Amino acid sequence: MYLQYIPWLALVLAFVFFVICLYLINKLIKKTHALEVLVKSLLASNETNKQQFTEIHSGAVGMGKKIQQLDSVIKKTQENQLNLVAQAPENRLYTRAVKMVELGASIEELMTECELPRAEAELLLNLHRK
Repeated sequence: MYLQYIPWLALVLAFVFFVICLYLINKLIKKTHALEVLVKSLLASNETNKQQFTEIHSGAVGMGKKIQQLDSVIKKTQENQLNLVAQAPENRLYTRAVKMVELGASIEELMTECELPRAEAELLLNLHRK
């Protein structure tokens, strides 16, 4: 008696299974599409980050080169300054004259010891006298 319903039951179960499969396939397609959109967004963001990194890297390299140039300029300037100080014997005479003024030397002593003209000796005396 129930045997006559088996083909119909199988057909109904197949139809229900088919509908469930369609529903699951539809959800899978929607999830796949959402993932594709997300991957495209991440790829675009990754490309933007690569460009920004390249710009930052180029700027850092440029700054490094500029710092090296400035460092060499500073070293050259220091060397030139030391050479100028070493080459100017009159600077040593003026330094000596200032020390003599601080120790209480007279105009005549400055003129004879440091070989300064009277006007310069008077000027040093007036400038550095305590």
